[in-house]
Amino acid sequence: MSNNNGTQMSDIEVATQEVVDRQLEAYNNRDIAAFAATYHDDVEIHEFPGGLRFKGKETLITTYGPKFASLKRLHAVSLTRIINNNILVDHELAESCSEDPKVVDRSIRVIASYEVIDGLIKRVVFM
Repeated sequence: MSNNNGTQMSDIEVATQEVVDRQLEAYNNRDIAAFAATYHDDVEIHEFPGGLRFKGKETLITTYGPKFASLKRLHAVSLTRIINNNILVDHELAESCSEDPKVVDRSIRVIASYEVIDGLIKRVVFM
C-alpha cells in the first residue's frame, strides 16, 4: 500500500492506518462497541497542552457513549494525514448535529495524534 506521496507503507504503518480508519468509521456510525474495540483497555486520552484527560476503555465508553446516543449525526474526516511507523497524525474536521441530522450545530478542526500498539489505539493526543 502506498501513502499520499506514493512511497510504500510498512506493515506497521498499514496496520496503524487500518485501526484508525476503523475507529473513525465507528465514530461516524455512532457505534460505541465498534469504537471501543479499536482501543487498548488502558488507553490514554490527552489534550494539549492540558495533559491527561482520562485513562481506560471503560471511561472512554462512559465519555463517548452518551454523546453517540444523544446526537443525531457525527461525522469526522481526515483532511491531512501523516503516518510514521505506529504513530498517525490527522488534521480532522469533526461535525455534529444535535437536532436535525442535516443541520450541523458544531464544526471543529482538530489535530489528533494516535499511537497504536499491538493493533489497538493506546494513546491519543488532541490539539
